[in-house]
Amino acid sequence: MSNTPSLSEAERQRLSKLLPLLPKGLWIEQRLFQIIEEHITKPKKKGVVDLASIDPRKNTLLPDSRYSFGFAAPADIAMPIVAAYRVFLDENYNWIIPFDEFAQDFLQHLWNNYYKKYLVSEKLAGNTVGSKICRNPVIWDNLYVSAQSYLNQQLMKMVSSNTKREELKLVN
Repeated sequence: MSNTPSLSEAERQRLSKLLPLLPKGLWIEQRLFQIIEEHITKPKKKGVVDLASIDPRKNTLLPDSRYSFGFAAPADIAMPIVAAYRVFLDENYNWIIPFDEFAQDFLQHLWNNYYKKYLVSEKLAGNTVGSKICRNPVIWDNLYVSAQSYLNQQLMKMVSSNTKREELKLVN
């Protein structure tokens, strides 16, 4: 007997809408690995990796990547970051703001302000189990709140920019 799960029609439709987002999710994961690699190749203290669940003695090759990274990390290390991007999707899984306009800056924002600090604090606390670290609901909540705040800031900038354009049109 087959153990293949069956999907309802609603689940199939949802997956059909989500599938086009996969390349963006893979881009986020790959770019996060590049940021981590940059961080560990230029450490504050030579020879010291200050991030929890990162092993500089091994390599990681992402399934969709063309090159390997000079460290090993749990497979789900990028999931909290990728999940934070969901704030930028509307109810039909369309980007509220074009992905290319915010993706890189947002990733740097999350890394610099939250995720790097979280991984450093977990390392200092002696927590090394990567999957446990990546599944901590506190970091997921913090990244979600940060994403919501970041989105609100971007929308306010867009509204402000549109208001200024309208004012210029009215003056002319």
